[in-house]
Amino acid sequence: MSRFFEQTKKAQDWATRGLASSDLDINRVVEAIHEADLAAPDVPASRFSNARRIHLSSDSQAPLLLQEHVSKALAGESYRALRTRLMRLQVKRGLRSIIISSSLPGEGKTLTTMNLALSYANLTGVSVLVIDGDLRLGGLSRLLGKPEGPGLSEVLAGKVPFEDAILATDLPNLYAVSAGFRAGESAPELYAGAHWKDFIGWCSESFKVILVDAPSVLPLADFDLMAAACDGVLLVVRALKTRREILRKVAGQVDPNKLLGVVYNATETRNQKPHEQYFGAEPKE
Repeated sequence: MSRFFEQTKKAQDWATRGLASSDLDINRVVEAIHEADLAAPDVPASRFSNARRIHLSSDSQAPLLLQEHVSKALAGESYRALRTRLMRLQVKRGLRSIIISSSLPGEGKTLTTMNLALSYANLTGVSVLVIDGDLRLGGLSRLLGKPEGPGLSEVLAGKVPFEDAILATDLPNLYAVSAGFRAGESAPELYAGAHWKDFIGWCSESFKVILVDAPSVLPLADFDLMAAACDGVLLVVRALKTRREILRKVAGQVDPNKLLGVVYNATETRNQKPHEQYFGAEPKE
C-alpha cells in the first residue's frame, strides 16, 4: 500500500471513529493564526466596502452549513475539524491559498469548498475568500445564485480590475468570486497568463485564507496551471466512486510538497467495508 493510500485510509478511519469533535482547541488555533505572519494588512470590510453584495440563500437544495439542520449534524462537525487541521497547517507552513479538487467530476469538491468557506467565515476575525475556478461548469457560482457582473474569467482576460470581481456576502467575513463568463476550451489559456498568479497574490494581501474550487484533475489541463500559483492542494475522494488506480494517477500529478491531504466524502459511518476496493486496500490473491 502506497503512503498516499495509507494516509487516505487513516483519514477515513478517523472520520468513522467520530473524532470530528477534536475541534476543541480552535480558540488557540485562531489566536496563533492572528499572531503568525498570516495577518492581512488590509481589512476587507473597508477595502471592499463598495463591492457588489450577494445573498446566500438557505433555500438551496445543496447541503450547505448555513442550513441549521445540517450545521448540527456530524457533517458540520467534520467540516469544523477539517478547518482546524488546515488552520494548523497555515500556522506551521504559512499557507494562504488552497486549491480544492478531485480526481474526476461528481466527487463533491464544490460542496466541500463552500462548506469549508462557511466554516471559516464563522470564526471572528478570519476573513475568507472563496473562488469559483471552474470556468467551464461554474458549480460554485450556481451555489452563489449565479451573480451578475464580472468574475474570474474577466479578471484572467484582463478586462476588469481585480477588485471589481470581489463579491461581499451576508456573512461579514466571507467574500466570493464567481466564474464569470463561460470560458469553455479557452480556460487553460486564461490560466496560463500572468493574471492568475497576480490575482492570487493580490488577494493574499487582504484575506487570511483563499479557497479555490478547481476543476477535477483528470482529464483537464486547468488544474496544473491553477495549482502552480497556490500554496496547497486538498483532494476530495467520494466513497464508492473513486477507484484506486485513478487516485494513484492523480497522486502522481500533484506536487507532493503542496498536497495537504484528502477529504473522504459521502461515507457511511457504520459497517463500512466496500470502500476498500476503491482506495487503499491491496486486492487479495
